[in-house]
Amino acid sequence: MKAVRIALQVLLPLLVLFGGYRAARFIAARAAKPVVTPPVARGPLVRAAVVERADLRLDVETQGTVEPFRIVELGAEVAGRIVSTSPSLRAGGAFARDEVLATIDATDFDLAIVQQEAAVARAELHLLQERAEADAAVRAWKQLEGDRQADALVTRGPQIADAERSLAAARAALERARLDRARTEVRAPFAGRVRSVQADIGSRVQAGQAIAVVFDVEAAEVRLPLPVSDAAYVDLPFAGNASSDASATPVTFAAEFAGHRHEWHGHVVRTDGEIDRRSRQLTAIARIEAPYEPRDGKPPLLVGTFVHATIRGRTFPGVLVVPRAALRNGNEVQVIDAERRLRRRPVRVLRTEATRALLVEGVEAGELVCITDVEGASDGMIVRLADDPKPAPATGGATQPAAEAR
Repeated sequence: MKAVRIALQVLLPLLVLFGGYRAARFIAARAAKPVVTPPVARGPLVRAAVVERADLRLDVETQGTVEPFRIVELGAEVAGRIVSTSPSLRAGGAFARDEVLATIDATDFDLAIVQQEAAVARAELHLLQERAEADAAVRAWKQLEGDRQADALVTRGPQIADAERSLAAARAALERARLDRARTEVRAPFAGRVRSVQADIGSRVQAGQAIAVVFDVEAAEVRLPLPVSDAAYVDLPFAGNASSDASATPVTFAAEFAGHRHEWHGHVVRTDGEIDRRSRQLTAIARIEAPYEPRDGKPPLLVGTFVHATIRGRTFPGVLVVPRAALRNGNEVQVIDAERRLRRRPVRVLRTEATRALLVEGVEAGELVCITDVEGASDGMIVRLADDPKPAPATGGATQPAAEAR
């Protein structure tokens, strides 16, 4: 029994191993052979955009601060004591054109007018006397000398001429006295606001002494710095002032006031005669008419307001628009051809903005450009498209800030 048990312990494992071997041979003999497929180069996954062609108006954005059209130091033209002032003669006060802002004591000037009127009357009387004496002298000369011509002293020509000059001087002095009397009323030749006051009732002022500093509110100006390259997109009056509002370039100003955004409209009227030596920028000056006049529920555009300005640009026909991400090295794009291969193309750039690049030539409308930065990309590389290409944003005028434009 012991021998049988030992034999079973040896033979059974051998039988199991032999059966497994035969089963494996049977399965291997019936199994299909694997099909070997050669590897295919599919290329990196990229995103693409369709080149669009459009007629675009290229506006230029900048910013500046509203300044008065003119600031005047309002001074006394004659000496004297200020006896009255307008309620408007206070810092921030508003006044109308030719409104009397201050009055200087006119007593001395009234007396001077009376004196000069008397001087004129005396000069007129003296002239009449000289002419009468001349007539009498001429009659006496004719009785004594007949038709012989009398000399100038007989006809009193020099005396009459002197009397006429004296009368003219007296009348001029009277006119000067009346003018000085009118100058006792201090006026501004425009509607404006008062910035500061240097004299008030009771103050004695001398001729030329400042009474107040005022500024014009009939118009305001904004200095708009521009990169020199942006001059290609807008019409600027480099020769001087714009000839008329019709020919001036429109500007739209925007600012926040009392929690709301408001817009005002003006025109570029001139440019600085030189480039700023520190910033190397060109400055355009835009004018806004009647900024303090409320219109359509908008608040007044106060002096000192910081505004964003959009200068209306020229319209460029047939501009090629691609996403800015498609631009390589500043003047190249990678076009994806019909075989899904990358092809480098040099392009001529009109302008680059925050989201798009505007091209003049180098690609055609409808072509695909790669907007994925493929590391180590080479000309002719096969790529795969991640999704359906979308057209570049080509509608509307370009309104990117000047700092972001090339």
